[in-house]
Amino acid sequence: MLRINLTPSEIEAFLSLAETGSFSRTGAALGLSQPAVSARISHLEENLGVPLFNRTTRRVTITHAGERLRARLGNVIAELHGLVDELRDEANLRRGRINIGTSPSVAAGFLAGVIASFHTAHPKVEIVLHDDFYGHALERLQRGDVDIAIIPFEPDEKAFNFELLFTDRFLLAVPAGHILAEQHNVTLKDIAALPLITMPPESAAWTTIKRAFENADLKFRPAMQSRNSLTIVALVRAGFGIAFVTELMAKTFPLPEIKLLDLDGADLERRIGITSSKERAFSPATLAFCRMLRTMAERIDEREPTPRASSAK
Repeated sequence: MLRINLTPSEIEAFLSLAETGSFSRTGAALGLSQPAVSARISHLEENLGVPLFNRTTRRVTITHAGERLRARLGNVIAELHGLVDELRDEANLRRGRINIGTSPSVAAGFLAGVIASFHTAHPKVEIVLHDDFYGHALERLQRGDVDIAIIPFEPDEKAFNFELLFTDRFLLAVPAGHILAEQHNVTLKDIAALPLITMPPESAAWTTIKRAFENADLKFRPAMQSRNSLTIVALVRAGFGIAFVTELMAKTFPLPEIKLLDLDGADLERRIGITSSKERAFSPATLAFCRMLRTMAERIDEREPTPRASSAK
């Protein structure tokens, strides 16, 4: 590779001399002596192999080669100053972009509030949300399409870092008139034979619930699947079956004509956290967003208690 032996101090002296046409005025502008300016220009000309200025006892004028160099350097310096300003703006959160992978339930129940608060604090930072099931979020993270993934499942892959934000319990949702509606809690064995509505296999919920059934030596045979949590709730309300909903969802959205029951003897919860690549550093905007995620996660338990029963009049 060809080395370009142009130092910042020589470029600075060259551009200043080209503008002032005077070694003394250039020295005054840069805080240098006249001989120091002359030495920098001479060294630059020696490195390039061409004269950059015509020198007489009365004045200094730029040569054709010098004019060409000034035109090119002027554009380079302008672009460099622009880039430096952009990077400083990003460092100070006056601009930037964060791509976030997440699941729909986490986006609706938790991230929406975080994004709104972050936008109020840093309105110039753009946030792009990619909500899909956790496996797709991890794929995007691995490809570098997103900066972080806020997902309800701790990945097994060693390529990722995972920082737990909070846990979110699963509750059993039954229609208000269901045979179990008068109970406050149930076991998995109590519901094993009932029609269960779940998210599809690619969801973190499916993985967590299926594992709980298997650990209890029970068969996991959902009666219906839906990708939409609100559709699942509507099916429960209509009397089609029962379903697991998270405590976060129950605190976020009204669930009329639904009774929520605690589960005994089953470790049914999701671990919601920040997943990131071990190979990529965070931008200043992403770091600031993660700080806000931690702050908002600490307030999860301060929400109103989960309504265990709700009926429409």
